[in-house]
Amino acid sequence: MKEPIEFRLSGDRVFSEREKAINQLHNNRGYGEVIEGKLFLSLVEAAYLLEKGKIRVLDGDRELSLEELFDLGRKRDEDFDVKFLVYRDLRERGYIVKSGLKFGSHYRVYRRGSEHSDWLVWVVRENAKLSPNDITARIRVAHGVRKSMVMAVVDEDGDVVYYRIEWVKF
Repeated sequence: MKEPIEFRLSGDRVFSEREKAINQLHNNRGYGEVIEGKLFLSLVEAAYLLEKGKIRVLDGDRELSLEELFDLGRKRDEDFDVKFLVYRDLRERGYIVKSGLKFGSHYRVYRRGSEHSDWLVWVVRENAKLSPNDITARIRVAHGVRKSMVMAVVDEDGDVVYYRIEWVKF
């Protein structure tokens, strides 16, 4: 097994300046964002890669456990756990998953090797109360950028079911 790549905690993400991180994780697998020669990962991406044994995360000189990283994520986002479950499921299916915040969703999802995302994924808990206006607004954005809107519903057992939501013209 390869030695895990070292990342450092920085606010609500982690980063590595190592070229190995950029080549192996970003260039070959589509993780994170490269800014000024550093690879930055969201806490969800970091948790996934830590769970897989691909990275180590340091806060100062102390190595963080997966549970500690989850605790940090939960402090910043009460839905961290369900977003992680959807992220992991999509990655395990072979998709590239990026933030979709500027599109009013949680994730943009790409087929491996594609330059353009096909789907905008919005993560919701099974018992969430949704307003029709919220759903309509998300569909409009997805339609406007030529993507399919997908709702990822996570149940109490952590199972994920995907629903594509689209306009229907009669």
